[in-house]
Amino acid sequence: MIILGLGGILKDAACAVLKDGELLAAVEERKVARQSAMGDFPEAAIATSLQVAALTPADVNCVALVRPFAQGILLSLRSQFPNAQVLMVEHHAAHAASAYYPSPFDDATVLTIDRDGDFRSAARWRASGNQLHLEKDLYYPDSLGDLYSRVTELLGFAAGSDEHEHWRASARTLRHCAA
Repeated sequence: MIILGLGGILKDAACAVLKDGELLAAVEERKVARQSAMGDFPEAAIATSLQVAALTPADVNCVALVRPFAQGILLSLRSQFPNAQVLMVEHHAAHAASAYYPSPFDDATVLTIDRDGDFRSAARWRASGNQLHLEKDLYYPDSLGDLYSRVTELLGFAAGSDEHEHWRASARTLRHCAA
């Protein structure tokens, strides 16, 4: 089975292609598109992912779209991938699945934390075999991701804009200065 996954359609759009559970390609739209705006359909990421995976749109069996998504996108997906079923996946369920399914574990507890994906800010999942079961969740404003963004802002970086990249660059600079 070939699955094309789309996420971050409203912000930081990306595409991944899996074949029988193996990741063949993963591409962020802003890394390959000359210009990318929030809410744009990730055409360049899709094209690049399919090219890397040596596949065509007709080869795709399933398109998994992570909510939230832009309205009107379903018709476009159905016409672009004629042989694929289009499925909606909840934001944190997608995070949990991407952590658990490629892991070497048969059973696990999966914790997802972000600012407010689908209004949820954290979730704990019980994973076993091919099943994920939600055990507990938290909703915005109870958000560690929001706290992380606020601390980042206090340090002078733009919140909601690749904070992890800024922190990594700052750590490298501090290590260099200390040497």
